[in-house]
Amino acid sequence: MNLEDEIIEINQSENRRAHIYAMLGKMKQYDLTAVKIEGRRIWVDEDHSVIDFASCNYLGLDLDEEMQNDIRGEIVKWGVHPSWCRLVASPAIYQQIENQLATLIGVESTLIFPTVTLISIGVLLALVGRGGVLILDKSGHETMYEAAKIARDSGATLLSFPQNDLETLELHLQKHQNNKRKVIMIDGVYSMSGDFARVPAIVALAKKYDAIVYIDDAHGFGVVGENPTSAMPYGQRGNGIVRYYGLDYENIIYVGGCSKAYSSLAAFVGCSKKMQSFIKGFSTPYDLSGPCPTASLATLAKGLVINEHRGNQYREKLFALTHKCINGLRSMGFEVINQSWFPIIFVRIGDNQDTIETANLLFEKGILVTVSPYPMVVIGQEGHRITLTAANTPEEVEELLACFQNIRDYLINKHSNNAIYET
Repeated sequence: MNLEDEIIEINQSENRRAHIYAMLGKMKQYDLTAVKIEGRRIWVDEDHSVIDFASCNYLGLDLDEEMQNDIRGEIVKWGVHPSWCRLVASPAIYQQIENQLATLIGVESTLIFPTVTLISIGVLLALVGRGGVLILDKSGHETMYEAAKIARDSGATLLSFPQNDLETLELHLQKHQNNKRKVIMIDGVYSMSGDFARVPAIVALAKKYDAIVYIDDAHGFGVVGENPTSAMPYGQRGNGIVRYYGLDYENIIYVGGCSKAYSSLAAFVGCSKKMQSFIKGFSTPYDLSGPCPTASLATLAKGLVINEHRGNQYREKLFALTHKCINGLRSMGFEVINQSWFPIIFVRIGDNQDTIETANLLFEKGILVTVSPYPMVVIGQEGHRITLTAANTPEEVEELLACFQNIRDYLINKHSNNAIYET
């Protein structure tokens, strides 16, 4: 056995992700190569296509003709890639977009990074330094946890609390109330369930104990926004979970992702001007990581214009498709983990083996979903995550539901004494 083989074997024996590694050869829904797309239909070879319910391009801007036709000017102006790190120089389009984003979400300033992951690595470490306290919602995104572990290794304290367990959160805050550097880390919209964090209650606790709330709204930004109504359940303008709840940004560091609703490689921090300046000086990814490609900046700039003109129409369609999908799945007896009607729909299936088998059935019948086995989710909660976009059609949702009827029948036949899937 050579050294590489030994390293792989050792890591398989001690890392939970070995379960995922082992599935790569068993699942048709993993590691695909798209050779052609037609709308939300993906061709994986010349003979087989699947309808895409695994994309997070919620507003469908990746396929918007106006978006595709109008970005060339910025590429001609700035070249395909501004290869300075941002500490050296930034094309003026950065400042233009940062001002637009600040106006949209209602904050003093924003600062763009390539990804939410880089923001977490840079900003969380900058906020807590070597002696601060990080308190992580256990349902928060894995990338926040990875960033928090780096901060812990640098001397910070890392604690956690179960989703919605405000009593445990308050106990942590009480214990460390004299530490001035306390940061509570939450998702705005949970990436597996689509449910919303209890932001107002968490912010109230943060103010009581002088803590900062760091909100990763990678999924919420662009979909949820201010002034939700029965006619517009997601709210208006897609300006994020903070505005959805009608809050200001006191005690909040807001992180918006643009790779989802805006189909662009970019993310941003919303904060005060003083905090923006601090982040520039103390966040390593700001001065050492590569910048966003010009095409991504151009698509984001154009997406912000489209959002002002047509964004609410896209959100209305997105809600209608999500409503149709969730109601259809629940009518079959599936357990759907979604209380918000956000276009992330998690369907519990069974154990890892059931999840693998049903994923392969879906693929064979032309449906692509995000397969979520252990350790992506807790043992006993394995299943499939469906994500809808405004570029999907009602007919495609009907095909999805028909395929889930097939896997419902398959599971009933396999587990004849299990009543979970019976209506």
